[in-house]
Amino acid sequence: MAKIIVEFSGWVECDSDKVEFVYLGMDESVKACITGSEWLALTPTEDEGTIGPYRDDYTLESCVDAQATALDGSYEGIFIEVEE
Repeated sequence: MAKIIVEFSGWVECDSDKVEFVYLGMDESVKACITGSEWLALTPTEDEGTIGPYRDDYTLESCVDAQATALDGSYEGIFIEVEE
């Protein structure tokens, strides 16, 4: 069966109330999924004397959702190919 491959490059400005981040750590007391607004309120990275979780402990939940709810953005290129 053929595969459709989409390659793209560009950027989006995320809506911080709609974009979501998921926790990568093992601490079950930490919220598993947070909004961009909650993520922005976190300390970016572990510094001496700070208490986590940190922004570095989370990753973007869905690039597609971030694009779909974006406030602004631009694509440098979108290329579609078929692999047989």
